[in-house]
Amino acid sequence: MVTEVLGKRYASHIPLDGVGEAGQRRIRDARVLVAGVGGLGCAAAQYLVSSGIGKLTLCDFDTVAESNLGRQILYRVRDLGRLKVDAAVEALQELNPDTELQSIPRRLDDRKMQLLFPDYDLIIDASDNYGTRLAVNRNCLVLGLPWVMGSCIRMEAQIMLLKANQPEQACYRCVYGEAPETLEDCPGAGIFAPVAGIAGTSAAHFALASLAGISVPHGLHLLDASNWDWRTLKISRNPDCEACQPS
Repeated sequence: MVTEVLGKRYASHIPLDGVGEAGQRRIRDARVLVAGVGGLGCAAAQYLVSSGIGKLTLCDFDTVAESNLGRQILYRVRDLGRLKVDAAVEALQELNPDTELQSIPRRLDDRKMQLLFPDYDLIIDASDNYGTRLAVNRNCLVLGLPWVMGSCIRMEAQIMLLKANQPEQACYRCVYGEAPETLEDCPGAGIFAPVAGIAGTSAAHFALASLAGISVPHGLHLLDASNWDWRTLKISRNPDCEACQPS
């Protein structure tokens, strides 16, 4: 029987091996920050909140545009021109008023990350900015924080859970190196709307599973949705990486 503290909302989690009441309590007590509330961040935030995450902070400096509505499913026509974080918090509060929600309507840089990240148990990077991901990687390594990287473009998605306290696991810079001079974005290259949702819900799955205490498979998980092909690349830490192996 589900306790009154957890409520009937989360009853489907309780019978699951690896979750149960103890895991659901860990989810309830967890604090997560999501950087970027676009197509991926919207989907991730919805499942975090519906699953009973204790505190969720959303960071994004952008406003809702008509071109966002096809895949950024927290927003409605009435939200056009509003800050994404304000519209998202309003929608998520209706979804689950038990979650503490916070919005930060600005781009995160190293200084802000150093101030904010120590208050959280896990970070999800759902941005479309390579430099932001490298900064998240740097700061999570310093703080020993786990974080989930999610990205998508065209018919492709990439998901990875990174844990600084696992010495053999590659960090983000080990996998991707330095930021390239040019980087494709969704408006230029296109994105199939459901792929953004798949990436976002996958990021939420990795985050919630990790917080509940379920083992999450290591590696970089790649989806080619045009052929419905999932692959996992096992990548070892680079001994010459300046981020996780400073000289």
